[in-house]
Amino acid sequence: MRKYLGALMVLAALLVVASCSTKKNTALSRRVQAFKANYNTYYNGMLAFKDGRLAQEQGNKDNCTEIIPFYMTGNKATAKLGSSNYSTAIEKCQKTIKKHSITARPQWKGKKKTEKDKIWLSQKEYNPFLYKAWFLMGAAQFAQGEYMDAASTYSYMQRLYFSKPDIVAKARVLEAKCYAEIEWFYDAEDILRRAERDSFPTNMQSMKAGVLADLQVRQKQYEEAIPNIQKALKSEKRNYQKARMYFLLGQLCHKVGRDQEAYKYFGKTIRKNPPYELEFNARIKRTEVTQSGSSKQVIKKLKAMARNQKNADYLDQLYYAIGNIYLANGDTVRAEWAYNDGVEKATRSGIEKGVLLVHLGQLYWDQEKFVKAQKCYSAALGMFDKEHEDYDMINQRSKTLEELLPFASAIELQDSLQELAQMDSVKRMEVIKKIIEDVKKKEKEEQKKQAEAANGAAGNRQNNRTNQNQQNNPMGTQQQGGTFYFYSPTSVSSGKTEFKRKWGNRKLADDWRRSNKTVLDDFNTPEDSLTGDSLMSDSLLQAQHVADSLKAAANEGLSEKEIKEKEKLEEYQQDPHRPEYYLKDIPFTEEQMAESNKALVAGLFGAAPIYKDQMENFELSERTYKRIMEEFPDFESYDEIYYNLWQLYSRMGKTEEAEVYRQKLLEEYADNEHSKQLSDPDFLYKAMYGKEVEDSIYTAAYEAFKASEYQAVIDANEKCAEDYPSGENRPRFMFISAMSKLELGQRDGFMNNLKEIVEKYPKSTVSELAGLYVKGLKEGRLLASGKFETGSIWERRRSYSEDADSLGNDTLFSNEKNCDWVFAIAYERDSISENQLLFEVARYNFTNFSVRNFDISFQKGDGIDMLLARKFNDYEEAYIYLHKLMNNREMARMLQGLKCFIISEDNLKKIQKGLSFADYFDFYDEHFDRIGQLQIDENRLDEPTEFPEPSEDEDMDDEEFIDEDNFIF
Repeated sequence: MRKYLGALMVLAALLVVASCSTKKNTALSRRVQAFKANYNTYYNGMLAFKDGRLAQEQGNKDNCTEIIPFYMTGNKATAKLGSSNYSTAIEKCQKTIKKHSITARPQWKGKKKTEKDKIWLSQKEYNPFLYKAWFLMGAAQFAQGEYMDAASTYSYMQRLYFSKPDIVAKARVLEAKCYAEIEWFYDAEDILRRAERDSFPTNMQSMKAGVLADLQVRQKQYEEAIPNIQKALKSEKRNYQKARMYFLLGQLCHKVGRDQEAYKYFGKTIRKNPPYELEFNARIKRTEVTQSGSSKQVIKKLKAMARNQKNADYLDQLYYAIGNIYLANGDTVRAEWAYNDGVEKATRSGIEKGVLLVHLGQLYWDQEKFVKAQKCYSAALGMFDKEHEDYDMINQRSKTLEELLPFASAIELQDSLQELAQMDSVKRMEVIKKIIEDVKKKEKEEQKKQAEAANGAAGNRQNNRTNQNQQNNPMGTQQQGGTFYFYSPTSVSSGKTEFKRKWGNRKLADDWRRSNKTVLDDFNTPEDSLTGDSLMSDSLLQAQHVADSLKAAANEGLSEKEIKEKEKLEEYQQDPHRPEYYLKDIPFTEEQMAESNKALVAGLFGAAPIYKDQMENFELSERTYKRIMEEFPDFESYDEIYYNLWQLYSRMGKTEEAEVYRQKLLEEYADNEHSKQLSDPDFLYKAMYGKEVEDSIYTAAYEAFKASEYQAVIDANEKCAEDYPSGENRPRFMFISAMSKLELGQRDGFMNNLKEIVEKYPKSTVSELAGLYVKGLKEGRLLASGKFETGSIWERRRSYSEDADSLGNDTLFSNEKNCDWVFAIAYERDSISENQLLFEVARYNFTNFSVRNFDISFQKGDGIDMLLARKFNDYEEAYIYLHKLMNNREMARMLQGLKCFIISEDNLKKIQKGLSFADYFDFYDEHFDRIGQLQIDENRLDEPTEFPEPSEDEDMDDEEFIDEDNFIF
């Protein structure tokens, strides 16, 4: 009997399990599947998620010199931490959903259905636990920085659990959270407004407050964000996140002038015992929000913190805080000292030092010390991410100051040299001795730093002597003399002088030894010309020969003693530790002063238009031009000065002063090009509306060029050159005029126009293209007709020779349907806003295909660019997508005028390597369907594809239990 009893128990167990399959929907099956989902894959996914969150909390680095983000993932580096754990969590959630989802409707027993019963029966998911897996997957995607994927998950949940108001409300708020992170502020605010309008669960109010606070902080609505952060704090349980939120509250209160509250919140941050870096920053911030009357005590406290070895890695922040206090008190001199100390003593090269450099650069910018400002902005640029809100400003100032640098340096140098020349000899030597003392002091500091670095490297080698594969630190190796070359200012200075003597001024670039070349070489250089290296070699030998000859002639007739004294003087003049090094450049004679003035006025004349046009510092530009007129009455370019002053005063609204310099220009330089422009009775109209008029003329000429009306293009170019010689479209206008001449067979005119473009507009976008055309023509690459093809851009084909190896002889499109397909939107380059297009397509995908993830990317082409959406597993899926998109009124309206089509991956490659778009459109019309009535199951694209398929040894039925992932069944 016992033998049969055991068999019966096994059979009964199997029957119970069979009745609990996901294919059946009973109370027992729902409970069993919920239990299995909870304690199988979901459990492992939750553990992986917690490990990922811990890794982020331990590795998070906030930039506390600025407003920190509400969520840690606002720091890009943090979003990358714990990525493998989050990927595991996502995988486990997907497996949980796939294995334990119950979508079959239950059998209804005869009783009458109530309204509640109808709602329950209409749901799409009957497993009462699976919503937790969906939320966990969305949280892991968000923590990983995959905000679009997370938003897609939450959006799909709102449709899947439409009958569960609490789940929908939470998913809606979390979707808004994702939109806030990618700065889709309007969408996030719209979702939150709808959530506020609908009934919202009380227990989720703090979560909604946190999302709203993040949105407001990102939009710099600091006053409105403070109460929401306070509300969100009530439900926050993690100590580290609480400390961050207190710190953020302190920053915001300080920003809006509530310093007493800020002091309190920074104190709460410290009491939460956070990681040392956050605690350190909270202590610094507390000193900044103390009462202004206690500045001396605060600075004393900060300096004491700087002496603490524990804070050695945070000196940049400490001196930045000290400088800010000095600056707030109006002491710019001490602020500059503090900032400089922070830069010199900083041991890090991160965003904190970058912020310090930017503030120091701003200080120099305001004081018009542009040489020093350039060093700050140039150094800071590499420490900022391109997405940082200040990056564009820093980049622009760095470029402007780099262009200004040779002129500003010349002004600064010649002014200081002339000032030294005017001093008496005693005072002059005092200044020079002070400079020499500073040089020696800096050298000693550098030697000390190098010695410390060498000792540190030696200590590391001693501690790791057992490691046989250890590599020595090259920066710790000293040359003879005790100082590594690049740590010695003297050696560097000497090296730069010797390099310039031998090679001249060279940019840092590949093949820097070669002589500089431009596209002008294509016009002037014969084919049998010498190479750059041979020319340089010959010129160096010749220069050396001439130098030797001059030296011999100079020494002729001198005694041996006089020659030695002369050589000794020359040696001293190369040594920064000797007064002779500085005296040799001071203009003592009239000839030397004349050369100094020549360099000075060149610097002033070069700097003034940069002050005016790029920096918009009109007062400084005015002072600079006036200085040239006062100190250099014989300067040869007064016509340019008058014209620039007329422009300057016109922009400043000083019409009387502008008219004075207009009249001077007309009277003293009647034949000047600027005079002709200003004497034009319509010059005011052209000055005000010239850009718009020139744009319209160029547009009309370009349309004429496309219509093959070449003489009309040439005539329009000549007329526009007279009326708008400085127009922004001038190089492009000249280019299409040159192309028109080529079409008319005027080869010489074509060549002359392109040469003029390259000479006058070397930085224009068409200059390089002009050089390439000329180079190709010189190499005999004219078309058979001697003209260029100007047909439709959509009919243009690339030369097969460029890609013959990859394309082979296969120049026909394929009508294969069962392969990977792509949806494409093609458009002429620069004809649309690509960011707006990306936004609209991405939003459409989120709204209509939340379960499927489509990769969206841009692809550049030969005049035609494309937005591509991948991937579709076959033609039918791509056709469904295209059909739904083009039948969406809003999207069809926005995409009007663009070419939307679907294409297989193989056919796309053929367009890229030879065949034209027009070829493909004709082929598609012949072999595939146009957009009409959909004959395919439209729901195919609503089926998820990202869930992993079971392995060969894994049965899809839940009756077979697999011993993996700590399954308890």
